[in-house]
Amino acid sequence: MTTRTAKACGCTQEPVMGAKREKLCDHGNLFERSASASKHRPMQRKEPKRDWTDARAKVELEGRCRVCGWEGDCEAAHIMGRKYDEPAHSRTKTLYVNPLDILPLCGTVGDGAGSYRFGCHERFDAHELDLLPYLHPGEQTRAVELAGGIEAARKRLAPSAYRLELAA
Repeated sequence: MTTRTAKACGCTQEPVMGAKREKLCDHGNLFERSASASKHRPMQRKEPKRDWTDARAKVELEGRCRVCGWEGDCEAAHIMGRKYDEPAHSRTKTLYVNPLDILPLCGTVGDGAGSYRFGCHERFDAHELDLLPYLHPGEQTRAVELAGGIEAARKRLAPSAYRLELAA
């Protein structure tokens, strides 16, 4: 709570929780918040900070989209989701992005003339792309560990096959 001051006479008002706040002092002057109280707090980060160093190194080393082969700046796509990132150290809130948890996928690509195509990353996030055939054995094993089982991992990594089974 901040003290409010009436500039004309110097009266102050200390707000009390639950009490009605008076707008005018006994002299009829308007209470105003001090300049320091009117400053906004800096915005707080909604997402935790992440250490992408090793994950980005993996993406840069491969240098192309694992699915379509597009060469260029690829995005580091989480195979099972960001919720599985773990703290880098016991005394930090920074989360570590394990290289086994990501793979390089192309993002939205434009032709420079205003035409765009959705990249493999967007298609995967929309559950329109099967990644299972493109994962290395270590990545597949890690996905099964994170998902808690083979079937749960398969639902995420091969959604079209799962939809076919449900339709039959």
